[in-house]
Amino acid sequence: MHSKKIIILAALLLLIQLSVPVCYTFAQHNFVIDRETKERLMEQYGLEEPEPPTSEQQRGLLFRGDFGFSPSAGAVMLELTILIRNPLVFISHQLIHSLKL
Repeated sequence: MHSKKIIILAALLLLIQLSVPVCYTFAQHNFVIDRETKERLMEQYGLEEPEPPTSEQQRGLLFRGDFGFSPSAGAVMLELTILIRNPLVFISHQLIHSLKL
């Protein structure tokens, strides 16, 4: 009974850790610069306004799996084996790995 509580607690902590973005940036805070500064910087560096991505491009990113890395099949099988055999070890490895970043 006690081990089930630990597994549930560890799983909840893992889900919380996965829901928080790893690379939180301060660019997400809507910093506002005045129009003159923006135009001067765009002119100085030859920048253009970015086009918003189309819904097709957004779906492509989501379903193609362009996440910036491609794990090998062996690495995936190893992680799944660890998860199946001992979930607490897997969860603790994931939490420790996330703290290193």
